[in-house]
Amino acid sequence: MQHILIANRAAIAVRAARTCRGLGLRTTALTARTDTQAGVHAAAADAEVAVDGWGLPDTYDSAERVLDAVDRCGVDAVYPGYGSLAENADFVAGLEEQGVTFVGPSAAALRLAGSKAAAAEAARRIGVPVLPHASGRGLDEVRAHVRGMGLPVVLKPEFGYGGQAVRIAHTDADIERAVAGGPEGTSWYVEKYLPVNQVVGVTLAVDHEGTVLPLGERESLLVADGLKLLEASPVAGVDAEVLAAMRADAALVAREFGLTNVMTVEFIVGPDRYYFLEVNGRLPLAYRMSESQLDTGPTGSGDLTGSGDRTGRVDLVELQLRIARGESVSPAAHPVDRTRHCLEARLFVHPQELGDFPDVGTLDRFELPDVDGVTYAWSVDSARPVTYELILAQALAADTSRAAAARLVRKAVDGARVTGLRCYVEEITRQLDDEC
Repeated sequence: MQHILIANRAAIAVRAARTCRGLGLRTTALTARTDTQAGVHAAAADAEVAVDGWGLPDTYDSAERVLDAVDRCGVDAVYPGYGSLAENADFVAGLEEQGVTFVGPSAAALRLAGSKAAAAEAARRIGVPVLPHASGRGLDEVRAHVRGMGLPVVLKPEFGYGGQAVRIAHTDADIERAVAGGPEGTSWYVEKYLPVNQVVGVTLAVDHEGTVLPLGERESLLVADGLKLLEASPVAGVDAEVLAAMRADAALVAREFGLTNVMTVEFIVGPDRYYFLEVNGRLPLAYRMSESQLDTGPTGSGDLTGSGDRTGRVDLVELQLRIARGESVSPAAHPVDRTRHCLEARLFVHPQELGDFPDVGTLDRFELPDVDGVTYAWSVDSARPVTYELILAQALAADTSRAAAARLVRKAVDGARVTGLRCYVEEITRQLDDEC
């Protein structure tokens, strides 16, 4: 691995370029010619390769266009960040055919993890608890499955789409609306719904020898329109023994699926026990939370592989690159410090602003305050029209308690001056008031 195509945009692409530079790796930025903000992440890389098209499916998320870009720029590896391309098994298979390293799991592992039904069955076979579930196409099949497990249920497209496509059905009318509102021919994953629940994401890294490095757990404090606006770690209200069992099951799932690199296994915790939900075989959006909880040790070394050639803060992007080039992880080197409380708020662009996406609009003002203890991830050029952007900024704080971290993030979000685009500031500040 000497020359990396960064197949993403915005803040994660900037971060990846900087990390690669620190490792002496050459980088090429992927840009869409229709992306008015592309200059920000392109400037962080050594070179640039542009693709035509309009909208994410036709540019940054297009396996065909990105594979063509790989061929044109002659890279020997691709770093996908946390975009949808990171879990696209067909894209990874194309790279494998070209002999290009993918910084992430294999195509076969992603194909298994990408099917909610197949993933749940694989988890069940190895003894990991799963909820009653089934999959089917069309209203009649879905109704038949619901009769077998009883209402309420959760309906999700079996492949992809993320949280925005999830529907909770309490009545037959809810089922009909959900199926009618999905793309034609959708295969629906039907799962029993737990009215009282807590979703926990267990993040871990796995090297090519199957060694597992725990990277912490987190929970969502605020979800709106299928978007995780506020996440926190460590998880509150779940016994330490239960969390340890989830960590063990997450490792079992990763090994059974053949997954390598950094990933998150999600569980849902009910009144009596927890259940497997799904696997996200990519860097989580909340990766900076994991970084802030990893003990850097007495010397401050940020190296997680035991190679000893890097000092400073822990860098999960670096960890991904090192695993991709065959290095082993060292689980004992950096234990997760669960006494360190982290909270991250995300200023997602509100869906009402995305009617003409990838044209998003114009920021009349975009200022983030300097708050001691708060770090930001952002890459917006407010002087230019905003296109392709889904997240304007992420604010992260870590402290000795959740309330203390919440106060810091509350100060940052309250002090942000973002006008021209709606981005959930009011909703986030209300939730933070409860956490403080």
